[in-house]
Amino acid sequence: MPGWVGTDGQPPIPEAPPQRFKDFRTNLGKFVASGDREYLRSAVSSYAGAATGGSAIGAARFGSMAGAGGALFGAMAAFREGQSIPGLDLATLNGQDTDLAISAIVEVLATEDGDSDRVRVAMNEALSECLQGYDEFDFSSITDEMLVQMMLVYVTNCVFSQVVLDSNDAFAKTNSAGQVEQAEKDLHSLVESVTDKHMRPLLSGDLKSFTSVRVEQVQLLVIKEVWSEWESYEQ
Repeated sequence: MPGWVGTDGQPPIPEAPPQRFKDFRTNLGKFVASGDREYLRSAVSSYAGAATGGSAIGAARFGSMAGAGGALFGAMAAFREGQSIPGLDLATLNGQDTDLAISAIVEVLATEDGDSDRVRVAMNEALSECLQGYDEFDFSSITDEMLVQMMLVYVTNCVFSQVVLDSNDAFAKTNSAGQVEQAEKDLHSLVESVTDKHMRPLLSGDLKSFTSVRVEQVQLLVIKEVWSEWESYEQ
């Protein structure tokens, strides 16, 4: 399923204007070249608004990614309860080298569509963060906070990678590798902070009551709220 189509059966998003990314890329390029964060704020404001059509349409682009994220949460929640899921036998995973376990989980859960590569990277990053410090996969060690952090990292990386993908050559507006690296860090930090702000309250309480579908919905709501906040930067 293309990233432009939601997972809830809604019709495809209308064709977007051909120059929709122009202001976003111009401002992002100025940020990369200068380091001036006002250009970064202008860039993400343009991105959330004119470039991607506002909070409702912008969030719909992440339907496939959110579905995969819900599946990731559901799998880890099942493992915590000592349950296997289709394609992954917990008895085989438990005690396995963590990196190998992560690869096996991603292989089963990753989507097979236009978002596949970004989903795989985001899942790897999220699971690596969630299981940091564990040389061997241990389902009994999974806590609510680990699951929250996993989802924060997952959504952050999904949004960040999509913004970078849409940036075209904006990061080439300087010949300094150091400036490019710093600009990417600043953009990632911005995405991370605003995602954390909107997601953590929605993943509070006992996560044992959360289903994969609910977490999928939470992700899309968070992205809508992120887009709304970014749009407000220009007001």
